[in-house]
Formats: sequence, structure tokens, C-alpha cells
Amino acid sequence: MRGEMQLKYNRIMFDAKPFSYQLEFFSRITLVRGDSATGKTYLYQLLEDVRFLDEYHDMKLFNYKSDNFHEELQKCKNKFIVIDNADIILDDEDRKFINFEKSNQYLLFMRNCDGLNLTAGSFTVLDEEVKHVTLKGELVME
Repeated sequence: MRGEMQLKYNRIMFDAKPFSYQLEFFSRITLVRGDSATGKTYLYQLLEDVRFLDEYHDMKLFNYKSDNFHEELQKCKNKFIVIDNADIILDDEDRKFINFEKSNQYLLFMRNCDGLNLTAGSFTVLDEEVKHVTLKGELVME
């Protein structure tokens, strides 16, 4: 449909025993928020392996250890971009790129959303029930 938002991935599913992950996305920019030790960086580490599966080959991951982060981010087009500790490594130019490079979808592990154009569907936390992990919306969507 014309004008409808296209997501690179509507859902990412995989198993990492003993857990099953089903991550659903409702916004082009998804923030995973939460306190320390809630599994955010662990999920990032799992996604480092998941990106090698054929169906997730468009995934690009960055963290504070990434070489030339700012330059490499600017080169991304038509990617699903995952950034761990985004609070620490994003600068104003990166935030502007994320807002306006509409061909990309973003999964950002961060608490501070200043400078990003977000929707109610952007705000999530990790939720685990009986070894099944999902992204739970923080805000009520109507």
C-alpha cells in the first residue's frame, strides 16, 4: 500500500536453548529499554550469530567496540541496524541519520531517546515468560 511503512523485518525468531525468542516490530525505530542485567546485551550477542542465518543477512550490528562506527553507520542502506549501548555511541549526526534514512530499520538498546523521531510502538522492554522472550511494548498503542 502506498504510504504504508515498510519494515525490513516484522519479526525475528530463533532459539537459543533454553530460550525461544520472538521479537516483533511495530515501528521503524525500536528502542529496547530496561535496567542493567535484564538481558539487553545478551540479546545483542545472540543477534551477532543470528545475522549469519540466510533470512537475516541484512542485519548490521554495532557496539562501542565497532571500528569507525559513525562512518560505517552512514554507509548503511536497506539494513536492519542493531546498536548496543546506543546512549553512549550515538552523536547528533547519527541521530539525524537514523531519523531520515528511511530505508533502514533500527533496533536500539538505549534509555535516552532524545533527538529521535519515535512512535508509541518504538518503546519496548524484554519480557520473559516460561523461557519465551519477546519485546513488550511500554506504551499503550491505539
